[in-house]
Amino acid sequence: MDTYDNSMAAGFRQLLAQRETELRATLHAANAPVDASGQAEPREVTDFKDVATELSRATIDDAKAEHAAKELELLLAARARLDDASFGYCLDCGEAIDLRRLQALPTAPLCTACQSIQEHGRPLMTRQKSLTPP
Repeated sequence: MDTYDNSMAAGFRQLLAQRETELRATLHAANAPVDASGQAEPREVTDFKDVATELSRATIDDAKAEHAAKELELLLAARARLDDASFGYCLDCGEAIDLRRLQALPTAPLCTACQSIQEHGRPLMTRQKSLTPP
């Protein structure tokens, strides 16, 4: 298994910075909705079909914003792990996270095994001791 090492930090910082820009744009757009013409004024709803369409659009936009906010939290936590040299190590078991997982999901705080355990009902048991690289 290939693992992360500190020489890769700059590349991961760049990936995180690019994704942060995208997420902040999504959140900004969610806070300043515009219609199809780019105007910030709300459209006049004329019938039940329009109401249903607007409600569906609002629900989708809310879900996108919520997802972006959660991902932004994970991103900021990943950046903090880069800063304190604990990036690339599972927050639960302390083992190295497979490099392929980090490349696909740079915000991943858990190895695949611990992520699977957490998703199947066991609560996260974050390590209490310092996460220093081996």
